[in-house]
Amino acid sequence: MIVSRVTNSMLKNTLLSNLGMNLSRMDKLQNQLSTGRKYGNISDDPSALIYGQAARNKLARLSHYQSAVETAQTWLTQAEAGVMEVNKVIGAVYEELVSAGSVKTPDDKKNLAMVVGQLRDHYVDTLNTAFGDRFVFSGYNTPGDFAAGKDPVLKPFTIVNVPIPGGTEPRLHFNGFDISQFDGELASDFPDLIPGPEGEFLRQLLNDVIKFDVGPGIEMPVTQNGIDIVFFVTRDEDGNAIVRNTWNLLQEVYEAINGIDPDDPLTTDELTKKIKLVQDAQNHVLTRTAELGGRQRRLELLEARY
Repeated sequence: MIVSRVTNSMLKNTLLSNLGMNLSRMDKLQNQLSTGRKYGNISDDPSALIYGQAARNKLARLSHYQSAVETAQTWLTQAEAGVMEVNKVIGAVYEELVSAGSVKTPDDKKNLAMVVGQLRDHYVDTLNTAFGDRFVFSGYNTPGDFAAGKDPVLKPFTIVNVPIPGGTEPRLHFNGFDISQFDGELASDFPDLIPGPEGEFLRQLLNDVIKFDVGPGIEMPVTQNGIDIVFFVTRDEDGNAIVRNTWNLLQEVYEAINGIDPDDPLTTDELTKKIKLVQDAQNHVLTRTAELGGRQRRLELLEARY
């Protein structure tokens, strides 16, 4: 049996070694507490560090999507409020148009026409709804980008009085582009078959809408294109689907009630047609409102998931 001798030197060296290891562990724990990180160097634990980096990247993406969803909800709220106000304006015009059928005196009709004129102008103001320094229904277009001179304060929807024989005619412009000229085309021809640069430009404006990346591979529009609100589809006497311009329709209602041409008053049938068109315009806006509401619901589900 071999008995080894434990010397004072061995005890001293063992004690110092244990103290050194304890100090090393203490230093490591102190660094973890001060930095909030479990690993200070890749060599501490390479495999665990890889998993930690992957988890951190996932958390960063999650935080990005949470922020995007929150901002998208704010934009959609503004867009929905604007579209609902447009619906109220068209509904008020509908009520005034129905009232015009029972009004007999020219003065009363002119009073109704004044109300419709104010509602028509407010319709344009609502299309220029802004959120911060951005217009809600103008997509990514910077105000004035498409206007002559690029006026930085130009609103996307403006009324321009165009000279005509015997006076002027108000026309609706969108980013400096006359969209009043498009009215009554077959739905199948709008705007794909409109020839020349005007058709191409209108197609670009129609496709311009603000979108947010709210999830992996999920890109959602957070506003409505203003042109998509102005134009709506109805049926003509032959049953063909045609595109009408809401601004032009409101102007027609204003002129009809105001009696622009007293020698050619609007018949009851023609007045009824105007009422039907205003109803179609209102139904179109309600459809846009429902679409925005559906996007809001999707964002709520994504918010709950994140």
